[in-house]
Amino acid sequence: MDKIKRPQSLKKKILLFMILCWGVPIAVFFTFTTFSYRNGIVEKAEGLMVDELENVAAFASIRVEDAIALCQKPSYEKTWENAWKKYHAGKYSKNEYLQEVNSSLTGKFYLDKRFSLYAYYCYGDEEPECFRSRIGVPYKSYVSEIQPHIQNLIESDSSYACVLVVDNRIFIVRNLYTTMDYERYGTLVVELNRDKLFADVPPDMRENMVVCFNDSEGLLNFMNEEEAQTGGRGALLEQLLAVYDGSSDGKLDRIENSAYNGYLYQNRQDNYHIGVILFAKRSELYSSLYEFYMIIFIMLLLFVPLFCYGIHFFRRHIQEPIGNMLRASGRMETGEIGITVEGEMPNEEFLHMKESFDRMSAQVKYLFDYVYDEKLARKDAQIQALQAQINPHFLNNTLEMMNWQARMSGDMIVSKMIESLGTVLDYRINRANVKEIHLAEELQCIDAYFYIMTMRFGQRLSIEREIDDELLYIMVPPLILQPIVENAIVHGVETVTNGAIHLKVYHDERNVYFEVRNTGKQMTEQDKQRIQAILAGDEDQIPKNTGRHTSIGISNVNRRIRLVYGEEYGLSIVQGEDCVTVSTITIPYQTAEEEKSLKERNAVEKELRNMARLNK
Repeated sequence: MDKIKRPQSLKKKILLFMILCWGVPIAVFFTFTTFSYRNGIVEKAEGLMVDELENVAAFASIRVEDAIALCQKPSYEKTWENAWKKYHAGKYSKNEYLQEVNSSLTGKFYLDKRFSLYAYYCYGDEEPECFRSRIGVPYKSYVSEIQPHIQNLIESDSSYACVLVVDNRIFIVRNLYTTMDYERYGTLVVELNRDKLFADVPPDMRENMVVCFNDSEGLLNFMNEEEAQTGGRGALLEQLLAVYDGSSDGKLDRIENSAYNGYLYQNRQDNYHIGVILFAKRSELYSSLYEFYMIIFIMLLLFVPLFCYGIHFFRRHIQEPIGNMLRASGRMETGEIGITVEGEMPNEEFLHMKESFDRMSAQVKYLFDYVYDEKLARKDAQIQALQAQINPHFLNNTLEMMNWQARMSGDMIVSKMIESLGTVLDYRINRANVKEIHLAEELQCIDAYFYIMTMRFGQRLSIEREIDDELLYIMVPPLILQPIVENAIVHGVETVTNGAIHLKVYHDERNVYFEVRNTGKQMTEQDKQRIQAILAGDEDQIPKNTGRHTSIGISNVNRRIRLVYGEEYGLSIVQGEDCVTVSTITIPYQTAEEEKSLKERNAVEKELRNMARLNK
């Protein structure tokens, strides 16, 4: 027998209709608009980059020209020339000659922050006679590292100021001659402060900049070596340096990859040639283009309601009513008893189906609530009965101690003790019918109890608290910590000379933990088995005299926790190293109410099924 072919979903048909009436026209509009405006935005961004490069080259050239003019100034002033002539004629000693030159060098270059160092060579000397550095460069380091690179310029017969780069540092070298007979008497070398040279360049731009002087070997590289390799900037730099010719004027070259655009601008001056290389992230350079794309996208979203109106009739009269019915059925199937169909029905047929569904759901909810409320009432009565069993046995000892303390000390201590006792009693009496309280209230009672116990035991008892502040306002069952602390004191602190209690409240992703650590005597294997039996609810293991109230207390706390949150939660007591006993209460964190409700509903649904079978 041939299978019956299922009809195509109405939603798919509406989707196809929407694509034909909305998607195609919008796609055509988007494509046309993108290609129309993209070129204009790209040209504008490229123009801004050209302006930036020209400005960098222009400002740098002005500062280099100023430095060259300052190096040429001594020739016009003739101060050094006259001192050299006096030395040459025997009127000055060499020290006097060098002292006058060095004094002039200090005033012109050392005190000027645009320069980092200066070196002055007497003609014929292999090493500088005058040297001074603002940045702490040693004389020997200069001679061994810098001088070999400029030796050819020192030995050349030229009075032009030469600009060169050595080890990412920029220098000006000029041989000095007399003005009348053109006789050489010395050489001046100065280093420019490159930060001052490019002070007008913003830091973020400088970090993506390389400057060439005269050739591709003379590089001032401002980029971090490791970052220079990211995004392929290292390969772009090599390609741009291959294009740099050292002679072009006003020429711009551009090379790009997927992440960066690289630009080279060349400019020729009288004494040198400069080339500025700048890298720009495409995502930042064309940000306005991406913003334009975002505007187009927003326009698409705004056009959606207009085109969706064409399918509104189909959705309103057919798809939406069916969808509401299906969603209500699905929610009821997952346990939302009493759910009603949402939304208005557009016609009489769907309205009749909605009313029938709502009546059926209301009848099921009535039966569910009846059984559910009955079960909750039984559980509340059980919890209240367990809370009522917690006996404040420590009250007698406290009152005896307070009377004794009143006789031995002043009224302030007695007042404080009475206040703490009042806090504990008020908490126990007023919380008798309260299911849950904030943790902060529970801790307030514990603090009062700690004070009473501290006064009782004195220096025998030390107490530490470690509370996660974000847990102070979670809801917890009342009277769950005081029985645990009291048990730690009765069975732990009282059995040793000096005892300690550490209360810690913390949580992880799933649970909240209340941990009480106390010192005491070593437990026997029989003691451990008895504790586990008490926690399991075996009343035969509860002592008949000493410790009976604390044993009942920890048993009740464990039973209450399990009744409220489920069997996987509760109280555990173990003894670790150094006779330290750890009592830990575990309750769920955040989603506890949802888990509790789901479990109870599942249990009630099971009872409903059993009742249905019995009715049959």
